[in-house]
Amino acid sequence: MRTYTMTRKHLPLDCLRKRLSSLPIYSLILYGSVVRGDYIPGVSDIDVFVVLEEYDEKILLRVEEVVRECFADFKPVEVDVAWELVENLDDPLRKGYPYKFLTIYRQDFVENHIVVVGNDIMPPSYDFSALLQERIKSIESNLERFKNNGKMMHILAGEVVRLWAFLNGADLDKTSVLKKVEEVGDKEALEVYKKYLEGRKMEFSQEFLEEFIKRKLMEIQAILGNP
Repeated sequence: MRTYTMTRKHLPLDCLRKRLSSLPIYSLILYGSVVRGDYIPGVSDIDVFVVLEEYDEKILLRVEEVVRECFADFKPVEVDVAWELVENLDDPLRKGYPYKFLTIYRQDFVENHIVVVGNDIMPPSYDFSALLQERIKSIESNLERFKNNGKMMHILAGEVVRLWAFLNGADLDKTSVLKKVEEVGDKEALEVYKKYLEGRKMEFSQEFLEEFIKRKLMEIQAILGNP
């Protein structure tokens, strides 16, 4: 699997700061695979989290534009800009506005993030089972939402494999997930995840992906001891 071996000096932080520091942003944080070190050009996204004092679509669009331009050489599939208001940082789940990464990814975010502009933030602690159920509900919702979108269904299938592998003892990085799927010997999951890592090559029917995701969610619930 081809990844970037990188340290912070490889990341275009100066480019981001030079062009974004003047914006009224409480916090702009880089996280995910590009910080963790398992980023794959042409496969991975660039993940950014923006915290604002008040919502401003123009700021978010500007952030996306600058991140895309600064990371052009990384060939990201998408620049994923998640955002939240400062007032929701203390208890986002109770307020109904959970951070995108505030699921099974909480600890990974804590360990692998870079403050590009503004203030550092730490996600509040929640019971892991509650976070996990939030993630499962999100996948179920997206399963219906992307029912007729082949690309997004394949991405969702890859995410389900990662969640399933994580609950079977894998770390969140792509190499660890792949190793765990190979170890367990799930041929369908291995095929889906390998195609995902090969540039999200969608060679599966909508029907197959839908049934695969539903089946994996049932296996996840079984791992958790739920009927």
